[in-house]
Amino acid sequence: MFLAFKELKYSKTKFALIIIVIILVSYLVYFLTSLANGLASSYTNAIEKWDSDHIVLTVDANDNMMMSYMDITDYDSIVSSETKTKLGLFPAVINNPKADDVLASRVDVYFFGIDDDSFIKPIEDLTLEGNQVIVDESLKKENYDIGDSFKVTGSDEEYEIIGFSKSTTYQSAPVVYMSLDTWQAYRYGTENTPDLFSGVIIKGDISSLDSELMSYSPDEYISTLPGYTAQVLTFSVMIIFLIIITAFVLGIFIYVLTIQKTSMFGVMKAQGISNRYIGSSVILQTFLLVAFGIVIGLVSTTLTGFFLSDIIPFATNLLFYSIITIAFFIFALFGALFSVNAVLKIDPLKAIGG
Repeated sequence: MFLAFKELKYSKTKFALIIIVIILVSYLVYFLTSLANGLASSYTNAIEKWDSDHIVLTVDANDNMMMSYMDITDYDSIVSSETKTKLGLFPAVINNPKADDVLASRVDVYFFGIDDDSFIKPIEDLTLEGNQVIVDESLKKENYDIGDSFKVTGSDEEYEIIGFSKSTTYQSAPVVYMSLDTWQAYRYGTENTPDLFSGVIIKGDISSLDSELMSYSPDEYISTLPGYTAQVLTFSVMIIFLIIITAFVLGIFIYVLTIQKTSMFGVMKAQGISNRYIGSSVILQTFLLVAFGIVIGLVSTTLTGFFLSDIIPFATNLLFYSIITIAFFIFALFGALFSVNAVLKIDPLKAIGG
């Protein structure tokens, strides 16, 4: 331990540069992982907020909720052990009628039509009546506030914002929650509006399901979202290879650093210092260098996310962070162990002469 700290103190510049390299490498991996996780989460935040067990659509919908048309008969045919609720889903483009440039204020959103007593309503204390809506908090960036109204492209209807929900996005677009009646009027028109909806969200087990209906687990339904699976697989493969390559390079870096000190270790062995002492000093030194670099890289990533989370999709994932951290330590320590093993096998006189 004394040797490890003594060398760190003596060669400050060299080890500072090594730590900077580790910081940059770890920051790159943590940051890209957070971006990939944030982008994937923006597809599914609203679904995960439901905390449901099953999502039921019609068989003819071909896994597309917007093409699913269900009525009260379908709803009553579903027997659940706990509770169920209706959901209407359809995309929309909203705009701010008070904006200086109405066209520039347009935002793509998804309208969710729900019953007022639905368990998927994001704010239980608020009552959805008429054209009142609860919207995702990301619309605050578009200068919307509680009490403001917006219009929908192709319609003269105005909708009043009565609350903001947190992290309720669907396929990367903000979600607008409204009463099912209001959703049906928007989806099908105000004259002779049919009592139809898109799907049924269920908590608990399903004991009876009509043959014309199909049940999905939340994960199964998420995997059917257009582009989601391809996106997740692409980023996952990219991140995995990035972790392996950077961790391997880090191991080689530590290996070369230790080999360069062969003559110094030869002098120490000639003085009678044990192999165990030399090896433990190298391992401790490697651990400290990697620990400093990773901690600073992780803190830098967290700060970046704090300041940029409103601009880019950024989400932390403790599991991914843990895997990355463990991989860095394992490869770095393996590099140190291989180098120590090579150094300790060298004859002290040859090492000093070399």
